[in-house]
Amino acid sequence: MRPGKAAPLALLAALGALGAAVLLPLRLTLADADIPAGDAPATNPMKGLAAWGENYRKDPYVAFAYVPVYWDELEPRPGEYDFDALEQRCHFDRWRADGVRLILRLVADTPTDAPHMDIPQWLYEAMDGAGTHYDGDYGQGFSPDYEDPVFRQAHRALIQALGQRYADDPQVAFIELGSLGHWGEWHVDTGAGIDPFPLRQTAESYVQDYLAVFRPDQLLMRRPYPIARDEGLGLYNDSFGLPESHEQWLAWIEEGYCSDQTGEWLPAMPEFWQQAPSGGEFSPGEPDAWYFSPEQFPVTLDLLRQSHTTFLGPNAPAWGTLEGDEAQNLRTLVCEMGYTLGVRRCRVWRALPGGALQTELRWENTGLAPLYADWPVVLELRSDAGEVIWCGQFPAPLSDWGPGVHTLTLTLEGADPLPKGAYTLWVGIWDPLAGRAGVALCMDAPRDGGMYRAARFVIS
Repeated sequence: MRPGKAAPLALLAALGALGAAVLLPLRLTLADADIPAGDAPATNPMKGLAAWGENYRKDPYVAFAYVPVYWDELEPRPGEYDFDALEQRCHFDRWRADGVRLILRLVADTPTDAPHMDIPQWLYEAMDGAGTHYDGDYGQGFSPDYEDPVFRQAHRALIQALGQRYADDPQVAFIELGSLGHWGEWHVDTGAGIDPFPLRQTAESYVQDYLAVFRPDQLLMRRPYPIARDEGLGLYNDSFGLPESHEQWLAWIEEGYCSDQTGEWLPAMPEFWQQAPSGGEFSPGEPDAWYFSPEQFPVTLDLLRQSHTTFLGPNAPAWGTLEGDEAQNLRTLVCEMGYTLGVRRCRVWRALPGGALQTELRWENTGLAPLYADWPVVLELRSDAGEVIWCGQFPAPLSDWGPGVHTLTLTLEGADPLPKGAYTLWVGIWDPLAGRAGVALCMDAPRDGGMYRAARFVIS
C-alpha cells in the first residue's frame, strides 16, 4: 500500500467502527448481583431416598416410593387391568399428597418361602406351563420361559397398559426394568434347575416394549446393555454400598463386562448418568448403620459420588432410625445425592430505547447429576412492599445441567411499563406435581416458599 492512502483508509475504518457502535443497542443495567451459596438442601423433588410403597410413612428424606408391580394382581384376567388394587396397596394418593414420586418395577418372579407364582394363572395356562417351578437357595417360585411367544405378547400388552396409565403422570418418576429374572433383577439361579437367562436379542426385545411407551430418561436397567447405551437409559444397583459388589458394578459401567448369565460381552456406559438417572438400594449384606459408621461412611460417600446417584431405596435407612454421627452421615449422603441447584449471579437490564426488561441468571449445579426433568423456571417481580406485580414461566433445559455452571438469559415480556420505585426479582423452579415453585435452591438469599430473591433494582 502507498503511504498516501494509509490515513484515509484508517479514517474510514474508524468511522465504520463508530457507525457499528452507534447501531448497537444501548443497555441500561439495573442490577448486577452476586449470590453466595447457602446450605445444600437435603430434601428435594426427584432426588433422595425411596421408601417401600406399601409401607406409607412420613419421612423428610423420602422423595420416592418404590412400587413393585405384581403381574398376577394387576392383570387378573386377560386384558383387564386392576390399577385400583395396585394404587391402593401402594398408597398412591397418600404419597402424592406428600409430594412423593413413584418408581415402578414389574416383577414376574419373586422367590419366597412357599411355592407360588407371580404371573396370572390364566397366563400360565395359556403358556402351557412354559417355565420352571423351583426351590433353590433364593427360595421358591416360578420362573417363566422368557422365550415363550405367548408370554412375550402378554408382556408387551401389559407394558402398553402401564404406559397409557402412567407415562404422562407427573407422580411417576422412573421405571426400573424389571420383567426378567428373580425380583426383576435380570438374573436367574440356574443351580435351581431354571433354564439359562435369555440371550441379548431376546432380553432387549423386552426393553423395546418399554421404549414404545415411556421416555428413555425414565427407564433404568440393572445391567449395562447395548440398547441401554444406545437409547440413553439409566442404571440401578441393588447392591449399593457393599464395596466388592459395588466396585464390580462400577467396573461394568466403566469397562464393559462378560455377562455371568449368558457369556455375552456387554458394553461400557461410563457417561450414562448424564442422560438418565443412577439409582439402586443398599445391599442387605450389611445392616443400615454399618454404611454410616464413622469407619465406613467415607467409603459409602465415595461410592455415591462415583455412581452419580440420584435415589436409593427401598432398602435404605428410615429417618430417625440412626443416631449421632450415623444420623448426621445419612443427612450428608442425602444432601449430596442428585442435583443441587442455585443462582450465583443475576443481572437485570433494559435495552434502550423502550426495550423490555431482561435478565441473565447464572446457575450452578454443585450436585452429582442433573435434575432429570425440564421443568420451567419461575420469575416474579415484586414491589418493595412485597406485592407480586408480574410473574412468568420459562422453559429451561434442566436435564442437560450436570455439575457446573449454566447460564439462562430471559426476556420478561409484559413486565413493562413499571412506575418509578424499587423492585425485587425472585426466582424458583416449578414442580408440576406440587403445582407451584417447589425446588429448594442452594442460595444464601431471602426465601418465600419455593421462591428466592435474586436481585433488587430501582426504576427512576
